[in-house]
Amino acid sequence: MTRRAESAPSRVARSARLALLAEVLLVGVLVCLAALPVVTALASAGAGARALRSLVADGRTPTARAFAADLVAGLRDPLALALPPLLLVVGALDVLALLGGLPGGAVLGPAIGLALVAVVVVLLRCAARWEPGARWSALLASPPAGVVGDVAVACALVVVVLVVLQAPGFAVVAPGLLVFASVAVAGR
Repeated sequence: MTRRAESAPSRVARSARLALLAEVLLVGVLVCLAALPVVTALASAGAGARALRSLVADGRTPTARAFAADLVAGLRDPLALALPPLLLVVGALDVLALLGGLPGGAVLGPAIGLALVAVVVVLLRCAARWEPGARWSALLASPPAGVVGDVAVACALVVVVLVVLQAPGFAVVAPGLLVFASVAVAGR
């Protein structure tokens, strides 16, 4: 049996796609590690988005050093430190109220859950536009418009949550995939 030779352009295209995947996964791990303390989650999303934007725009491979510098720049804004724990507390209280038998919980629970998803989508879309020196309050005051982009990021969020529930090992790269989705939506 003879084997057909693979053309050089297709090998280059495949290796470029694999390199992009590897770099997105690297950013995912960096974002996940940086977001572990919870208070750094928003700044780590902004730093990850900046790394992915520079990868796509300039072809620069993301480095841990550049990511760390962007993370520190993002943490200089107190709003970036306050929002993630606040969202975590609201979400935890929502779950506790539902588990405790909150009257009207069948209506309020999903409504609050959808509101939290909407807030996370807005935060991800704002993180996709973040640059060092930008104020999170300014980004949040004028979030990116577009229902299609919001729905796309919300779908990515749902898919990533379902994947992590089915295969918890993906939790390591899940934050990076969400950041990648938000950067892709912002770049379309």
